[in-house]
Amino acid sequence: MSYSFESYRVEITDRQFTRSDGYTTPKTARVVLLNDRLSEIATLNLAYPNLADVYEGIGKGETINLDCCLVQSFSATACKRYLGLDKSSLIPLLGLSAQNAFFESGISIDFSLVDFRDDVNFNNSYMVAPLVDFHQSTHSNGNFSLSDCHIRTEHFNFTQCRFYGSNMSFKNTTFSPGEKDFQDCVFNSNDTLFTNTDFGNGNVSFINVKFGSSEINFKVTRFGTGKVDFHYANFGRGDVSFERTEFGPGRVDFRTVDFGTGRVSFNRSVFGDGEVNFEGAEVKAEKLTFKRASFGTGNLIFDLFQGDTSDLLFERTIFSTNLSFHGARLNNLLMEDCQFNSMLNLHVEKCASISLPGCTIRDIAEFYTHGSKPMIDMLNISGVKLLGKLYIDDEACNLKQLIYNQTDTTCTDKAEQFRILKENFNDLGKYKEEDRSYVEFKRCETKARLQRLKSKGFLHKIAGYVEYAAKKLIFDYMGLYATAPQRVIVSILVVYSLYSLSYALIMLMNIGIVEATGPSGAHLGLVAKGFYFSVVTFFTIGYGDFAPDGFARIIAGTEGFMGVFMMSYFTVAFVRKILR
Repeated sequence: MSYSFESYRVEITDRQFTRSDGYTTPKTARVVLLNDRLSEIATLNLAYPNLADVYEGIGKGETINLDCCLVQSFSATACKRYLGLDKSSLIPLLGLSAQNAFFESGISIDFSLVDFRDDVNFNNSYMVAPLVDFHQSTHSNGNFSLSDCHIRTEHFNFTQCRFYGSNMSFKNTTFSPGEKDFQDCVFNSNDTLFTNTDFGNGNVSFINVKFGSSEINFKVTRFGTGKVDFHYANFGRGDVSFERTEFGPGRVDFRTVDFGTGRVSFNRSVFGDGEVNFEGAEVKAEKLTFKRASFGTGNLIFDLFQGDTSDLLFERTIFSTNLSFHGARLNNLLMEDCQFNSMLNLHVEKCASISLPGCTIRDIAEFYTHGSKPMIDMLNISGVKLLGKLYIDDEACNLKQLIYNQTDTTCTDKAEQFRILKENFNDLGKYKEEDRSYVEFKRCETKARLQRLKSKGFLHKIAGYVEYAAKKLIFDYMGLYATAPQRVIVSILVVYSLYSLSYALIMLMNIGIVEATGPSGAHLGLVAKGFYFSVVTFFTIGYGDFAPDGFARIIAGTEGFMGVFMMSYFTVAFVRKILR
């Protein structure tokens, strides 16, 4: 393994160095690694090859072995000049092994425009220079590995490289503060590994990188204080993992990224306080997951996100700043047991379902208030703890149907969601929407009670159906649970008419009579008697000019009760409307 260090010193002696494979150099290099207190960390005893011999070997098409060597001022440009090649051409290098080596230069370590044609191995090596340059290098066969390295440079230039070999690896490599630039690279290897890579402070750019069909692994990778930029990157067909990746306080940019068709995971990743931007990113895979990810105080943006066939999943995540999905296109958006401490914009363009089970909303959550109506098929707010406010157009979004479209929730769950909406609309002063939510809350609550009684046995089942039918008729149909006084009036007129006609029918069938007690009502016919007697009975006026007998007494008793009940029902509904 390589050691992190603050400074070093090099000592060249005339003592011959013999490597384990028999390779010898007339001189031995001793590299002493020091910490910030100038205390010795480690000492490396290395071979000290002649660069001219290395350049000649490259010119002869030999595989170059620089294991356990100190290589000073290596330059592919100087090599081409030494061999008489055009400086803009690619220099072929059959293979390179530089394990446990130490590269240093006062200007640059130059591997630019090198055509690596077989295995390249820099494992456990050191690179120390103001510039480490692999610009426009290519790799066509075997593995390319910079694993377990320590790269100390102000600028690591890996731009426009092309890798088509088996595997590409920066696993466990540590970078010093400075710019790390991978812009316009093509990584079309089987696996591209940045596992446990520490990029240190400074900007890191993967702009317009194409990963082809390779598996992309950034697990446990650490980024420092600079900007992390994947703008326009294309991840191809391989799986992409940023699990447990640590992003620093700088901006994290995934705008217009094509995440391809493989699985994409940001599970347990940690984002700093800079803005995290996925605007216009595209996912064709089944899922993009952020389970137990952690976000800082910077805005989190998924505006215009393109994932028509993909699910976006968040789980047990705390959002301390604004989160926006404005104009996004998704298959399913699932945010389970999350906490939103700031603005949540869910004004998507299209989404089959939005689910927020068990979430806590402390500020504003906007589903739809203006502009283009979102195309949403299902909304689930089961168990939501609403400490802030939900802004949604009930009628435009057909909120009732969005909740009833849930296939995996019970009537109790749906009742709870309508209760949340009722209280929310009340807080917003949107009483019409509150009433609609309240009605659906009571309907679901009634159905839930019926389902519980049905499970307790036959007698409970029968009683449940009777209770359900009575509540449905009296509370729902007659007055929408005291939210519609106009419906109560209509119900009063219907009940009054039915009772009036029933009196006429009773007298016609000679099973009862409504008899005038004085001469004033003797001239009235059967129907007129029925309607007059019904109105004084319904409203409990009781003039005493007519008296029922026979079966009519029973009808009159029930009508008196219904009159008192329905007038009270109307009073409650009417006063409720007026007071608000």
